[in-house]
Amino acid sequence: MISATYSLIDTHCHFNHEQLSSDIEELMTRANDAQVSKMIVVGFDMESSREAVRLASAYPALYASVGIHPHEACNFRNDHLAELEELATNANVVAIGEIGLDYHYDFASIEDQFQAFEAQIELANSLKLPIIVHCREAYTDTLSVVANLTPKNGGVMHCWAGNTDEALRSIELGLHIGFGGLITFKKTDEIQSAAKQVPMDRILLETDSPYMAPTPYRGKRNEPAYTKIVAERLAVLREQSILEIAEATTRNAYSVFERLKN
Repeated sequence: MISATYSLIDTHCHFNHEQLSSDIEELMTRANDAQVSKMIVVGFDMESSREAVRLASAYPALYASVGIHPHEACNFRNDHLAELEELATNANVVAIGEIGLDYHYDFASIEDQFQAFEAQIELANSLKLPIIVHCREAYTDTLSVVANLTPKNGGVMHCWAGNTDEALRSIELGLHIGFGGLITFKKTDEIQSAAKQVPMDRILLETDSPYMAPTPYRGKRNEPAYTKIVAERLAVLREQSILEIAEATTRNAYSVFERLKN
């Protein structure tokens, strides 16, 4: 059991998703019982970004990120940037995201995805905010965009599903690596290897709830309380104590998302 001296931060959850929105207070109570002290509610389109800000304004333990997911890039308009910028004036908004590229599905064309991704990195740079990057089966192109535009305030490659070389390249470009439930799954050797080798000062914890629930809850609804399961698995993989993992990842979260200190 984690000492009360330590806490965990879920750097990526979706209380703004219909699967979690009906029982937020119960979920937050369970998160608190699991030593999860703060959670970042991440937007994926305009409506969910607005809701993330509303929730972060209503609950002291919640913070927000605003952005348009690559699945929604087909609906991206330049005037969205103005609203995202306005939302980001809220002190509880800690990042721009989730943004990026997704080649697994074809909900939006690659051209539209690039346009939305690049525009939102530029917005983040102008606002001096980090980015939260969604990348699925698109590591080469994603890292190329990041290298070309250089996020000035860093960010995180969320829900890491790549190999060690890709993780180290992401770190070279100034990003952190967000590990979630995938490191508890069987047949994720490359991801677990990355979790062992990424420098400890570049690791963040996340759930991506309601998605990607860790073992033994795989296939069920994920929730921020399960951040503790991810931390425990990371401790086993790295042969460190849970206290060391908690202390380091919480410190890292404060480093990346400076507005968490508010």
